[in-house]
Amino acid sequence: MKLENRCLVPADRDTTWALVMDIPRVATCVPGIEDVTAEDEDRFQAVMKVRIGPISLNLAGTIQVLEQDEAKGEASFLVEASDRRVGGAVRTNITMQLAPQADNQTELIIVSDTNFMGRLGELGQPIIRRKANTTMQDFARNLAQQVSSPSA
Repeated sequence: MKLENRCLVPADRDTTWALVMDIPRVATCVPGIEDVTAEDEDRFQAVMKVRIGPISLNLAGTIQVLEQDEAKGEASFLVEASDRRVGGAVRTNITMQLAPQADNQTELIIVSDTNFMGRLGELGQPIIRRKANTTMQDFARNLAQQVSSPSA
């Protein structure tokens, strides 16, 4: 399933880039993320608790930075996670692009292509799309708060 989401971040492009490429920090903006630890510079272990329709998931897996080009404001990631209890897994290819806007704002464009396996694959796309869109809205709000906080 392919999704494209956009949000405005209330910060310049360089500040936004620094935040979104700090994986452990930006992960705190994603609802349900409970733990992110670095394996190395471009690979992280993560745990996410989420409910999609009637199924509660405890997804454990990896986030890998595949490519990053700060000059272009573009990066790509691979996220793979599974829930052994439920018997489902996800594999998501994500591309991210930053586009500077007027008034010290940056548009963040995230395109994801996700494959759902096991019981997750049995859920209907409308349920998954709704959850993905809600998660992205919450992420955008949390990212705006993160970039506006004094510690940013």
